[in-house]
Amino acid sequence: MKKCALVVGHKPESPGACNETHGICEFELNNELVDLIMSRLSSSVEPDGGIELVKVLRNTYRGLPSDINELNPDFVVSFHCNAFNKRASGTETLFYRSSMKGKKIAERFQENMTHILELPDRGIKGISVEDRGGHLLKYTNAPCVLVEPFFIDNDNDYRKYIANKLMFVQAIHRSLFEAADVV
Repeated sequence: MKKCALVVGHKPESPGACNETHGICEFELNNELVDLIMSRLSSSVEPDGGIELVKVLRNTYRGLPSDINELNPDFVVSFHCNAFNKRASGTETLFYRSSMKGKKIAERFQENMTHILELPDRGIKGISVEDRGGHLLKYTNAPCVLVEPFFIDNDNDYRKYIANKLMFVQAIHRSLFEAADVV
């Protein structure tokens, strides 16, 4: 059985980007999403032994990789949402540029998320430690990806996510099993 750490992006005191129209920020959305993913996985029976999921909430950004490494997961998925100018749209997945396993995992998540949300495919991006999210991606021992399924400040992106939320959770569920095959 593989172990996956599901990281809820941001924290209550620093909730990340928000959608002003719907009054929701990244932390609240991603906390609910991770709970839904964990609930869906725990209610399914997989013939190959399944995946153990561990929910990770951030204490400090700098300490997050150490907190995750103590759990000794086989792979890590950090959940976020993009934001820019209320018009930018799309789905992207980040991985550390030298991680070949991270790249393969990112490809699986990207394909499954874009299939369900049908937003512009912004692709997978190999990033360095200096880029946003780079600290987490570089300093976790296990392959790690950071998913940005949509732009939370774009009302159309947000509505598309809400309309497809349960199918999106299924797509993440599928991605987790595909990622487990990579590691």
